[in-house]
Amino acid sequence: MKRLLILIAALAFGLAACGGSSSPAASVNGTDINVDDVNGLFYQVDAEFTPDQLAIYLGTLVQWTAVEQHAETDLGFVPTAEAIDAGVDSILLDSGFTGDLDTFLSEQNVSEVGLRSYATQLLIENAASEALADTFEKPTIEDAQAAIDADPLQYAQVCASHILVATEEEAQAVEARLDAGEDFAAVAEEVSTDTGSGAAGGSLVCAAPATYVPEFAQATMDAEIGVVTAPVETRLGFHVIRVDERAIATVEEVQSILEDQALFAAVDAWLLDGITSADVTVDEQYGTWQTDPTPQIIPPA
Repeated sequence: MKRLLILIAALAFGLAACGGSSSPAASVNGTDINVDDVNGLFYQVDAEFTPDQLAIYLGTLVQWTAVEQHAETDLGFVPTAEAIDAGVDSILLDSGFTGDLDTFLSEQNVSEVGLRSYATQLLIENAASEALADTFEKPTIEDAQAAIDADPLQYAQVCASHILVATEEEAQAVEARLDAGEDFAAVAEEVSTDTGSGAAGGSLVCAAPATYVPEFAQATMDAEIGVVTAPVETRLGFHVIRVDERAIATVEEVQSILEDQALFAAVDAWLLDGITSADVTVDEQYGTWQTDPTPQIIPPA
């Protein structure tokens, strides 16, 4: 499952808030959450949320509250104010933002309370990762080799460019132009029907071949570095491909990847346990709490 945490700033950009209320909208193990608490996550409030939006944000606070309680009771972990301060600094640094905090909050439409709450969740995840690091069986070299054998395209990284056209004849014409010395990027910008990569001279984001359609993926593994391929047909059309870089993960690197994945799964399971085991009630005017298949508040009909 995906991380259960939701960054309010990302979801709230351009939105406002609902009418305030100090009466409980939800309760988590006896701790009340009010509509005012939802509004308090935002830098600016102008209009009302839809019921669906309010259900998302209230549900997020339910999850965050349950996780904080779970961290304290299960791990004995309560982040200090100093640690949260450092966490906020890390969020700003990771975002690449170079202005002052208030400008960041205003641009993202998130309050300092909301940002500090999110930083708290990240600190809890880190604490859970440390606590759970030795609680699961570590993958072996043999496990890593088996993973590579089962899905070799998942454990490589290719940096490729392509020109996509509709027919084989068009692809052969592209190949002939490139063989004659025309610039790959210029031809891609002119004729590629993949307008996204075409505007970038055919360049694709470096990725595991497994993320591509099968025929394209295999071609990126077989191609000679820097040499344009013959046309490759996929369900999308015909591709002329050039692979500029290709790296194959070692068995040791794959072993490390598998261990990281196992730890991620352990932390997710710990988070889910804290959320689903919490005693949650929601005022029916705001929706209904459910934990299966995903913890969330279902908005009222």
